[in-house]
Amino acid sequence: MKKGELNRRISIWRAETVDDGTATVEGEPAEIGKRWAKKQDVSDGERLRASQQGQELATRFTVLSDSLTRTITGKDILMCEGVSFQVVGTKDIGARRHDGIEITCSSQPDITA
Repeated sequence: MKKGELNRRISIWRAETVDDGTATVEGEPAEIGKRWAKKQDVSDGERLRASQQGQELATRFTVLSDSLTRTITGKDILMCEGVSFQVVGTKDIGARRHDGIEITCSSQPDITA
């Protein structure tokens, strides 16, 4: 992965658990960092082979591996260019274990009548 390919700025949002006096619940998401990323939308052909249907868009973001990006999980949200993406999963990529991380996300486009 070349740093020049990382041409989109993403922000990573995470909801911390809070004790509300009765139970431990998810709090409001807050931004925990920003990183440069490469964005790649999943093609319609890939979606059909994966049997995905509906108005859900799948996107992959590739980021450099660091102490923050290695902690991204399915509980996190990525924001890119004003669009919110729910993290579906992550995986290490590259020749070495910590070269980069591929983050698979989904988003629901605005539906207008």
